[in-house]
Amino acid sequence: MGRKKNGTTKTQRKEIRLQKARQWILTYNGTPKHMAKHYRKRFHVDITTAVRDLQDIGVEFTQEYLDAVKRSEEERIRQKRLEKERKVQQEQDFLYEDSDDVYAFIAGYTGGGVPYGITWEELGLEPYASYEELMEAYDRRDRQREDGMFEEDEEFWDEEDLY
Repeated sequence: MGRKKNGTTKTQRKEIRLQKARQWILTYNGTPKHMAKHYRKRFHVDITTAVRDLQDIGVEFTQEYLDAVKRSEEERIRQKRLEKERKVQQEQDFLYEDSDDVYAFIAGYTGGGVPYGITWEELGLEPYASYEELMEAYDRRDRQREDGMFEEDEEFWDEEDLY
């Protein structure tokens, strides 16, 4: 993230922000308790950056407050990570909704309830392979089908068996 489009570096943006913060703090009318929150909103930074900037310009915070900010930020990051993991799990569940340990894709079920479709072995994959591997295997299978029938198809359509 070294440079932004306007040509200022991260360090230059911080110096500009601190200059503006020194002016802002002189006109700040809120309570000291909410200063970091208001700074964060005013300058569009996260809470840890807001606290660090305010300390750089001379505002003092209690150790309890700094510890609480650190804990809350760690909790926010943890929650964000858990939400991301939950989303990935939902996508995985959706991706493998029509599959099991034997079949990569279950096309349907017989009258007796037995599944049929494309097996993982036919695709040359281990069960529950990644999405990319699965798509590559389907593409490979499509190319093989375009080039001609599969060996098992040739065995099935053998002329001797039809008469």
